[in-house]
Amino acid sequence: MDERTKHDRHEADSSARGDRANTTDAAAIARVADTVRTMVAPGGCAWHEAQTHGSLTRYLVEETSEFIDAIERELPPSEVGLELGDVLYQVLFHAAIAERDGEGYDLASVADALNEKLIARHPHVFGDRGRMTVEELNAEWERLKEDAAGEDRGSRGALDGIPSGMPTLARAAKVVDRLQRAGLINPGAGRIHPDEPLAAVIGPDEGRLAETGIGDAMLALVTRANDAGVDPDRALRLAVERLSARALHRGE
Repeated sequence: MDERTKHDRHEADSSARGDRANTTDAAAIARVADTVRTMVAPGGCAWHEAQTHGSLTRYLVEETSEFIDAIERELPPSEVGLELGDVLYQVLFHAAIAERDGEGYDLASVADALNEKLIARHPHVFGDRGRMTVEELNAEWERLKEDAAGEDRGSRGALDGIPSGMPTLARAAKVVDRLQRAGLINPGAGRIHPDEPLAAVIGPDEGRLAETGIGDAMLALVTRANDAGVDPDRALRLAVERLSARALHRGE
């Protein structure tokens, strides 16, 4: 068997395996989606029937947190899979409510819209753009988001699209990342001077800051805030607002 024949056979085998996997995935999703629809429908489960998108929000946060916890605790894959299933359940739950109440979308339309968005935002994979670096991709994705929203190129603000309801620490990290990529703050602005108290906690190697050191430093700040009667979450929110205002003002 020549190399070309081997290659063609390998491609055919890979395609066949992919088709079988797609069929299995679709059947499994269809089964569980139908189960959730039955629970949500009138005459199904009274608790499920009474839920709304708003009442389910806390469960989405809770199940997502449990999935993250399973990953970070390095639980067995079977347990991680179960937690991921609980996250999927929330997606199916919201889609079933929307379908039942005629809100204009259902699981199929959500999946189709997601698929179209993923393909549109990855022309380097599904189009002819060729391979791109991570830096090029970040810039390209911002341009594609503007195109999708019908906005002029470069019209989107550095902090546009960041949800105000994000957890404070996660939002702070997102804001800092966006401002740094936009060139509105110095990437090295957060570096610790060797003489500062936190330097001893974090360590001298700025290139490889240990998670343990950063976590200890943050915990020390929270302890100091509690001792001073300061809400650390509020303090961080206000600090992010001040940083954003200063950076955006300089960028005008």
